[in-house]
Amino acid sequence: MRRRRVDLAERIEMLSTAVDLSTGRIPDELADRVHAVLDRADQRCRIGGDHTVIALAGATGSGKSSTFNALAGAELSDPGVRRPTTSKATAAVWGSQSAESLLDWLDVPRRHHMGSDDALDGLVLLDLPDHDSVRTEHRLEVDRLVEMVDMIVWIVDPQKYADAALHTRYLAPLATHSEVMTVVLNQVDRLDKEQRKNCLRDLRRLLDSEGLDKAKIMAMSATTGEGVDDMRVALARAVRAKKAQAARLHADLDGVSQRLSEVTGDQAGQVSQDSVDRLIDALCTAGGVDPVVDATRDAYRKRGHYATGWPVTAWVSKLRPDPLHRLHLDLGSRRTRRKKELSRGSEPTEVQRSAMTARVGVAGAKVDTAVRALASQASEGLPRLWADSVRDASLSNRKDLPDDIDRAVSSTDLGVHRATGWWKAVTVVQWILVVIIVAGAIWWLVDGMAAYFQFRVSPVRWHHVPLPPLIVAGGALAGILVSLLCQIGVQAGSRAAAHHARSELRASLTEVAWQSVVDPVNAELDHHDEVVKILSKAS
Repeated sequence: MRRRRVDLAERIEMLSTAVDLSTGRIPDELADRVHAVLDRADQRCRIGGDHTVIALAGATGSGKSSTFNALAGAELSDPGVRRPTTSKATAAVWGSQSAESLLDWLDVPRRHHMGSDDALDGLVLLDLPDHDSVRTEHRLEVDRLVEMVDMIVWIVDPQKYADAALHTRYLAPLATHSEVMTVVLNQVDRLDKEQRKNCLRDLRRLLDSEGLDKAKIMAMSATTGEGVDDMRVALARAVRAKKAQAARLHADLDGVSQRLSEVTGDQAGQVSQDSVDRLIDALCTAGGVDPVVDATRDAYRKRGHYATGWPVTAWVSKLRPDPLHRLHLDLGSRRTRRKKELSRGSEPTEVQRSAMTARVGVAGAKVDTAVRALASQASEGLPRLWADSVRDASLSNRKDLPDDIDRAVSSTDLGVHRATGWWKAVTVVQWILVVIIVAGAIWWLVDGMAAYFQFRVSPVRWHHVPLPPLIVAGGALAGILVSLLCQIGVQAGSRAAAHHARSELRASLTEVAWQSVVDPVNAELDHHDEVVKILSKAS
């Protein structure tokens, strides 16, 4: 079998790691139960030794103690009404090797050393209290030792072999341990041949229906001695094989591994791109991307008109408020320096809060809905507690999300200063034209004054038209024409700036989405898959 390829120590370590990684993601009572089983298995491995611990368990009147005495060949345990009131088991130990540390761990104080027997050396046989005793401490002792011994032999009688309490409380829950279980039908001397055959067939059917198909069945009579030798041979075979301890511990680990697998589930999926896109869309709404893009386009136009327009009238545009200034998003050189600081991993010393912060509250419901949808999609198919842990991971940064959105918007270079180098050239041209117009006007004024004072000055003409008025008119017309032509470039530039701003803002908010929501969710999914892989190796 595949699980035998991993030894006990490795399985214990892997399962311990798995349950530690699952803390808070599996029921606390299961975690406690798994830790108890792993601690017990680890202690049993540390004690080691060549002893095989086999317990005889049964109900009142089943002949369990008589069977114990018959196997031991001595009256070690008082049967029936002479049974002592102690809640402790009785042990019979064969062989010269000490079993004291093992019996101390089992907490079995009543010990009988049977000497050496080539067939049974290494056997520690326990006579447990009655599992149906009216004394609570007796039943608790049976429950405790049933979890600790290497093999269990259930002694049943023809009247109560189908007892519901036995099958419901012990046999069915121990189905995974059928390899180290034997059911002995005692008192067969009271049955004729046909009755014995029917009882054994019915007992086999019951065990198989409960998943105990690997459990062995034997018939004996402790009173007449029938089958006792066969029972000794079976015990001797188990001791010689030295597999009972490992088989029992592997069965225990199979049980906790299966239970952990049930509450862990299969490997999880991944966060879908659709849910990430919906989250980014919600963050863009919360961050006011559309208003910021509109403001970027309008700011580019305003600044472009001022820089490239006719200087005589362009100053009027200066009177209108800058759209980005109103949003506290004047992304000049200071913003560029801040972005560089952020890229180096240091917090900027001047974080200017944008006027879009209030929009986070308005669009918060949409963000929460997108986060829940993402977590729900990512955790689909996971057990409830693991799904809850994925949801908690998605909300781990929810408190800081408004500030993260605002910081992303505030620190994004919207590109309003991109591709504006030609503005300076146009500005120079416009001012040259202004100088020409002023020079022409002065010339025109001088000619006028000379004519007024009747100075003899020959006016400069071009095609019979005085040159100064032509200079003034030509300069004005050229300035206006340049201004009109530049409006086409400004309009195109504003559209490019708006497109760039939208792209950059979405990229910034995409980073927020991954860092604040998607990465924590993926980390939790990876955490879950790590547990699944460990359980798969340990199974």
